[in-house]
Amino acid sequence: MSDYEFQLKISQESLEFALESGRMGTWDIHIPTDEVYCSPEMLKLWGVSLQEFKNNRLLLQSKVHPDDREKMLDSIKAAIANNGVYDFEYRIVPEPGVVRWVHSRGRRTLDPVTKEPLRFAGIVYDITEKKEKEEALHRAIAARQEFFTIAGHELKTPLTCMQLQLAVLELQIKEAASEDLKSVLNPSMRKQSEHLMRITKIVDNILDETRITEGRLSLQKEAFNLTQMVKDVLSQFQVTADLAGVSIEFETTGEILGHWDRFRLEQVLLNLLINALKYGNNKPIRVLVEGRSDLATFTVLDSGKGIPSAEQTKIFQRFERGEETSRSNGLGLGLFISKTIIEAHGGEIKLESEPGKGSAFIVELPL
Repeated sequence: MSDYEFQLKISQESLEFALESGRMGTWDIHIPTDEVYCSPEMLKLWGVSLQEFKNNRLLLQSKVHPDDREKMLDSIKAAIANNGVYDFEYRIVPEPGVVRWVHSRGRRTLDPVTKEPLRFAGIVYDITEKKEKEEALHRAIAARQEFFTIAGHELKTPLTCMQLQLAVLELQIKEAASEDLKSVLNPSMRKQSEHLMRITKIVDNILDETRITEGRLSLQKEAFNLTQMVKDVLSQFQVTADLAGVSIEFETTGEILGHWDRFRLEQVLLNLLINALKYGNNKPIRVLVEGRSDLATFTVLDSGKGIPSAEQTKIFQRFERGEETSRSNGLGLGLFISKTIIEAHGGEIKLESEPGKGSAFIVELPL
């Protein structure tokens, strides 16, 4: 055996070992004659022996899962007839009761003279383990979503009852308690109310995140005045801001009429106001409402520490918060939900911020 033949033999053995270790095989179809070469590794993956194969493509096709067979054949035909590239995942049944996932990739080559399809060759590899992990992950996510949905709905009823009871108790204290007793009870009641609001917001965010994941977050659009909506939300939020000793400055270019989901936009604005109150260094919050030819915008500006550019995209992602916000309470869902709501309207939420100069969250809505 010459040195060249020896090196060729070693290379061939190394390739076969690599293919077998990776549960990979190769195939090569001579299109004019329909002759097929399959590597031993591919035949082993298909559960077919060399004696059984004998250039029998129908035998190989019979091992493809019935639900995937036609799609696989159509994909091969399209690759040969069109762009020449084949890339397809499908199931095979190498033996009764055993189903495996494989990924095939191939390429068509043309006859250099006639320019007609000459060969169709490629590789196939076992991706069963990958698919099983994906399916397990999908099941885990589905189970988590189901748990969140059930837990969220189970918590909503008692939380609503507690809010009503707290409101009644506050009214009774206001009407019947002495001034000395009020001075003791009112701060405690406000604190309990804040805790209850925080828990309610977390539950609402969990339910919204579940709806978004399942594609069930719907919009109930109606015609209304955006400027008035912002004023109404600010009026409700003013009590919270006063307790924190933070003033709110409001500016507008005038009335802006549009067709949006009022409840969801109130939710977005309230979330931005809460964030500005948390991270605005107890400095005034500015709210701007502007109308342009094709856009309506509302902007919430704070004078906090600002957000580094590296974190500005991250904070809009699910369960993500910036470095500064990661030390506070919450799940990191507020901005993710807000972004989803605005994008569902065909709009956009933008962030302009520099460290030490505060942040501006700009919501743009199509008119």
